[in-house]
Amino acid sequence: MLKRLVVVAFLVASAGPASHATLAAEPNQAISGVFLTTRYPVLTVKAGETTTVDLSLHNYKLPPQGFTLSVPEIAEGWKATLLGGGQPVGAIEVGPDSDESLQLRLEPPSGAGQGDYHFTVEAKGAAQDLKLPITVTVGKEVPAKLKMTTNFPDLRGTATTAFKYRVTVTNDSGRNATINMTADAPKNFQVNFTEAYGSQQLTSIPIEAGKSKDLDASVSLPRETPAGNYKMTIHARTEQASADLPVSLTILGQPRLSVSGEGGRLSGDAYAGQDSQLTVVLHNDGSEAARDVEMSATAPEGWKTSFDPKTVPEIAAGKSQNVKMTMTPSPRAIAGDYQMTVRANASGGIDESANFRITVLTSTLWGAIGIAIIAVALLVVVFAVARFGRR
Repeated sequence: MLKRLVVVAFLVASAGPASHATLAAEPNQAISGVFLTTRYPVLTVKAGETTTVDLSLHNYKLPPQGFTLSVPEIAEGWKATLLGGGQPVGAIEVGPDSDESLQLRLEPPSGAGQGDYHFTVEAKGAAQDLKLPITVTVGKEVPAKLKMTTNFPDLRGTATTAFKYRVTVTNDSGRNATINMTADAPKNFQVNFTEAYGSQQLTSIPIEAGKSKDLDASVSLPRETPAGNYKMTIHARTEQASADLPVSLTILGQPRLSVSGEGGRLSGDAYAGQDSQLTVVLHNDGSEAARDVEMSATAPEGWKTSFDPKTVPEIAAGKSQNVKMTMTPSPRAIAGDYQMTVRANASGGIDESANFRITVLTSTLWGAIGIAIIAVALLVVVFAVARFGRR
């Protein structure tokens, strides 16, 4: 790799008849002069490729300076054009304490072979002549190459975990490239790419030659995904190169409880002051057993509830468990609909519940007493008619 080097054509302002151009200066003396520079005076290009070299003309602490521009030394067969503001230029003026940008466009002849080609850029003023040598080496282009790395290729969590891989993509090529990002993932898995610490989704990203960028590959998957180890591959591709990064996800089992009544019903009947039973169905449609499931209920004021069993040690994945709930409405409860919440708490922070509508009916005892009262009333009427009807 070529070390960075700045070549400078310079002119130091004359302070008097005895002064002359020099790079040396007194420690406390400010530098002044006009400098013609380039960041890369020696560079390598691909055969047949047009090259543009950036130039700068700097004026430090001098009055405005005008220069005629030319390229007196041009490699045989090459075409050299000086550009300013995107247009060919033949002269330039640079103000005090400012700089002007130029470009040298070099077009090689067809069939130009490998080797070194020399050029000289000249900026000629009224009393100053600045010359800047440039060497272009025609050689083999650095082969296109991509690289991807991540610090954590293996992630673990439940199916509801937000999985994210931090991926570094490096363009180890000799030219800038637009990198296309894709991924091979199991069915129903979705992989989205964003720039690190960003939120905008992307499918491709430009990366300069020799540079790297960090991306986030976020993976979402269905909640019902079974426990197990899943393999994926992240791809980075250009027309000339590609890189693959294998990663994996370990999905841990997770219970998922639901609470309902028999047949999915969420309703029941009860009588004021009397015990009534309701069957509560606990179903685990997760991928791991639910353990230490404890039952509880929130009922209207004055009601009593109990469960049999109160605690279920385990409900296997895909299995159900019936629990008998005994409820006793308040003796003062009037006929109508009431709401009761039945809750199942399992280890691991699982908390599931369902609301049941409980209809309180009139007691059969009071119905019998009402019938008896009506019967007595009828007997009284019959007796009265029989006794006083003869008169």
